[in-house]
Amino acid sequence: MKNRFVTVMMAFMTLTGVYSCKEEKKENVKTVEMHEHHEGDKGETDHRDMAGSPVFKNEKFGEAYGHYIHIKTALVRSDAGEAQNGAKMLVKALGATENNGKGLEFATAIEKSDDIDVQRKAFYGLSEAFTTMIDGQIASGTVYKQFCPMAFDFEGAYWLSSEEEIRNPYFGDKMLTCGEVRERFN
Repeated sequence: MKNRFVTVMMAFMTLTGVYSCKEEKKENVKTVEMHEHHEGDKGETDHRDMAGSPVFKNEKFGEAYGHYIHIKTALVRSDAGEAQNGAKMLVKALGATENNGKGLEFATAIEKSDDIDVQRKAFYGLSEAFTTMIDGQIASGTVYKQFCPMAFDFEGAYWLSSEEEIRNPYFGDKMLTCGEVRERFN
């Protein structure tokens, strides 16, 4: 009887999580506009990593963000080797930026591991670091802060994206579209 109860509860929790990931909750979306203007800053140029990407005031930060997106895309595809490649380039790019916070530490952890689960855990820390670093960096376009409530045993986790469409780096193709946009930076 106890085993049956546990099985029923696990099925209920899984179905609840899957349902919550498919349901869009647009009322919780917060838009953050950043209008800092620093004339004469060194390295202040438009930087576009790829079509549809936001443009950043600082070229070095734009390059680092492009590598962050490279890692995110590799994790979405569950490609640990490609995540390592992106992290290697990000480590180099972050070494050339000021205010890299803990980003360098988490990028190094992704680079050194070939375990996709370890990489995903480090990516969560990297995402928090990038969320802090992005303040005041966007010249035009939008960066989306997205959230999956089921990541890491229902603790939930954030990540940044250049697209509004959800592509979950924490579950890959197992739950590709699980998540929602929580914030917009522009």
